[in-house]
Amino acid sequence: MSALKKEQRIAKDINLVYDLSEKPNLSQLKAYEDRAVVAKLRADLVLPSDKILTVDIDFDTTSGYHDNAIMVMDDFGVEMIATAFEVKYGKEHADKVRAAWAKKQHDSAPRKPTYLLVQKPMLDDKVPNVYAACGEGVHPPKEAPESIT
Repeated sequence: MSALKKEQRIAKDINLVYDLSEKPNLSQLKAYEDRAVVAKLRADLVLPSDKILTVDIDFDTTSGYHDNAIMVMDDFGVEMIATAFEVKYGKEHADKVRAAWAKKQHDSAPRKPTYLLVQKPMLDDKVPNVYAACGEGVHPPKEAPESIT
């Protein structure tokens, strides 16, 4: 590993690799005074065919991923979010989260979603947008996904 890359294992199955080289902030995003803000993630997804699909998730766009607050990647996470939605927004919205995770986005899709993205609502009394993503066969998709809530 180069001098500008540092690796840190934070759990047996979570390993972070930091690229410490300095880069200018070319995004529209601003950090908080005491906290960084995620601008982009790169994910290598293991497909059912045992191939890897690399997806860049850019949070500095109007693609529906802007203002993302939560990324959910497994059944446990979905149940945690659905339970929170049920308490805060009602059973109808919780059921939409569970249903979006449990089924393909379209009948022609090759698989169920790989992750859900939950955006913070613009107003306190509104239900957050939730996007089911990366279950389609065409990447990138022709259109941004619709919110399931």
